[in-house]
Amino acid sequence: MQRRDFLNTGLALSVSAITASNLQAETAAAQTSPIALPAEDELLRGKRPGFKKIKIAQIGVRHEHASGKMNTMKMMSDYFEIVGIAAESPEYQKKHEGKGVYQGLKWYSQEELLNIPDLEAVCVETEMTETLPTAMKCAERGLHMHIDKPLGQNLDELNQLIEVCRKNQVIIQPGYMFRTNHAFRLLLKAVKNGWLGEIHDIQLDMCRNDVSPGFRKWLASYRGGGMYDFGSHLIDFVYELLGPPEEIHVFEKPDPMDGLSDNTLSVMLYSKAIAEVRVSLRKIDGFARRRMTCHGTKGSFIVDPIEKWHRDPGTNRIVPLNVILTLDEPHENFQKGVNAIKLQPYEDRYMGQMTDFAMFVRGEKENPYSYEYELGSQKAILAASGYIPWEK
Repeated sequence: MQRRDFLNTGLALSVSAITASNLQAETAAAQTSPIALPAEDELLRGKRPGFKKIKIAQIGVRHEHASGKMNTMKMMSDYFEIVGIAAESPEYQKKHEGKGVYQGLKWYSQEELLNIPDLEAVCVETEMTETLPTAMKCAERGLHMHIDKPLGQNLDELNQLIEVCRKNQVIIQPGYMFRTNHAFRLLLKAVKNGWLGEIHDIQLDMCRNDVSPGFRKWLASYRGGGMYDFGSHLIDFVYELLGPPEEIHVFEKPDPMDGLSDNTLSVMLYSKAIAEVRVSLRKIDGFARRRMTCHGTKGSFIVDPIEKWHRDPGTNRIVPLNVILTLDEPHENFQKGVNAIKLQPYEDRYMGQMTDFAMFVRGEKENPYSYEYELGSQKAILAASGYIPWEK
């Protein structure tokens, strides 16, 4: 298999092992089988010698992922030439310049940055209320964009942005990190290929423990609170997996003290399936409780937790994700019964997204998410957050 062929596969998995190691009680009878997919350490580590670097800049320091995205781009020096950064205001520039990951960068006003010669792409990492107006400025100049999630609070405004992107052939990539999470990609493959039969039950959790009064006050200014900000990742995935639902219902218990919707449930109803997305910001071990289960008539899929970012002290590699895949008949390298799978993540949380983005820009990989898909996904996110009623 040639490198380019591998990079263009929809399932860029590095499978380190399939083992019967009692990951959970139900895996005691797990079966073992090798998997014939190559480990691409350079891909997982963000290395790509000889890649034609993309001249990229960042606008915004206020999004929760802003510093993380800048750190990822710095790690991916084979892919990106970072030419500068612009803050939302002089005050925010003063607050952030010279600190942490922003050290050594050249700072511009937004207007100056957008007029940098030969600039090809921009990471839009502004406050969420400023995302779409900022993105519009980039689209009008024909700049490809990684835009952090979610894509605004107004579908008409998003539609206007997409029309400009379509006209100027601009790539937009929202920052939904599970689009390149190996466990989520494996589930997508299993469902699309019918391994699990008819899907009837999906449960996803995206929990945290947020007690900072300042953070809670800020997030309370957004309708849906935790579901809009964090649950958007999962709503996007359910939309990709099963398409537009028949109905969306929202249940929430806002905190009586600060009004933040910090305990929310969105239920997406399909003709034969129910998908439940939960976001609780009150769980003391919230990050460790992020999990996903998917059940069908011929199999089930569990990943718990859905992310891991601690390192093995022996190898200094990110600890693999644990997946339990149960099948009533064998498929590819997976045997009938319980398969306990370890999937090696990228070496950084956002590396998968930014690798895809680079390949989209260079034409090495076709963006599988159309403009129409992005509109539909955002519509579902807004409905699941209580902004709008759902109409299929």
